[in-house]
Amino acid sequence: MHSRFSLTIITLLPLLISSCASFEDHPLNTVESVARIEARSLSNPQLRQFIYSAVGDKKSWDIDTLTLAAIYYHSDVALAQALAESADAAITTAGQRPNPSFTLSPTWISNLATAAAPWIIASSLSVPIETAGKRDFRIAKAEHLTEAARLRVADAVWVVRGRLRLALLEFYAAREVERLSQQQLAIEQIINQRLKQQLAIGEISRVELTRSRLALNQLQLNVETAQKRLAESRVLLATAIGVPVDALAGVELDVSQFSYRPDLNALPIAKLRATALHERPDLLAILADYAATQSALQLEIANQYPNIQANPSYTWEMGENRWSLGGTAVQLPILHQNQGLIGEAEAKRREIAVRFEALQLRIMGEIDKARAGIAAVVAKLETAEQQRRNEQDHLHAVQELLKAGEADALALLTAELESAVVERARLDVLVESQQALSLLEDTLRYPIASTLTAVTINKAAIRKTP
Repeated sequence: MHSRFSLTIITLLPLLISSCASFEDHPLNTVESVARIEARSLSNPQLRQFIYSAVGDKKSWDIDTLTLAAIYYHSDVALAQALAESADAAITTAGQRPNPSFTLSPTWISNLATAAAPWIIASSLSVPIETAGKRDFRIAKAEHLTEAARLRVADAVWVVRGRLRLALLEFYAAREVERLSQQQLAIEQIINQRLKQQLAIGEISRVELTRSRLALNQLQLNVETAQKRLAESRVLLATAIGVPVDALAGVELDVSQFSYRPDLNALPIAKLRATALHERPDLLAILADYAATQSALQLEIANQYPNIQANPSYTWEMGENRWSLGGTAVQLPILHQNQGLIGEAEAKRREIAVRFEALQLRIMGEIDKARAGIAAVVAKLETAEQQRRNEQDHLHAVQELLKAGEADALALLTAELESAVVERARLDVLVESQQALSLLEDTLRYPIASTLTAVTINKAAIRKTP
């Protein structure tokens, strides 16, 4: 009998070992990592398929398609997804039941007094049995933490989109500033040439030409500054997407939405505010964290009740087979009833509740700040638009006077230069209004003036990226 028992153990042991997972080495290599990043491109077929699955066959690279590219490439989104995968893996761990343990104790008797076999083979099986629903509470806690991690993936996407929108707006502003600076420089160069001609025939003094030359030098510096800003904005935009700046070479970026005056007064801010205070992903993530602390507290309360350890055993001695149901080991709650860990779990639950209310309060303040900024910029935008209309009327009047012979070409050039200056001032206010809109969108976690919906963005966020 003892040989049959030993044979069973020897047979089962290799099977148990063969079912174990094996380690696979996946080293990180800096050269390969840099090569992968530098190979990122907006023409990537997998990226195009990802965008197609979200919004269909959309050709232009506007804020929405660039948002999807950032979801696909950006490391912040990838990190949030990796954390969600780690949390999801913890559900399996939480659901695992404790393995039994087997003990084999062969004993050899060196001074045996009889002719019997000098061996005693004893074995025991220790079977842990969890009580009070502890496994269910562990699973519930892990599931809530996984839900929180998934919601934080969506929130990471909104943070990335907010930075991307501001980077794209900066690119638009830099490009327009460079264009207007070039326009002013071209006009001032013509003015300078005409003043030189007038100085040559004695119509003006050298002081007027000197003023023009100084203005020309300043405009040349402005152009160079604008060109530097434009180059830096492309780098900022590439970083916001998660690609190298070379990936934007030859790509026609659609920034037309920034050129229009946003109708800020038509925004249903009160309704969007209520939605944000109930449905922002980071708020929902904290609610999931709170549910996890509830399950953690239930688990620690359940841990007051001891688990059971069943210990059946078998012994072969002098040809006799001895079977025993074994003793049942129960931890005695004499020194404590798990009060410490229960107190920690209760404190953690209170902490998460405070965090939730603090986040709601911060969101309220951010929305109110965005609303105040919008109210202020609406008035500035109206003033800038009125100045632009007045300058256009003035330019038209000078053109009519030139046709009638009552004004010269220099007067028209001066009016055109003044018009470009007013246009630049209007651009600054327009960019400020778009910044206010970006702040509001980022605070609400809601796409404004966008073909994407919040549902589309959140669904795209949970998809796998490289």
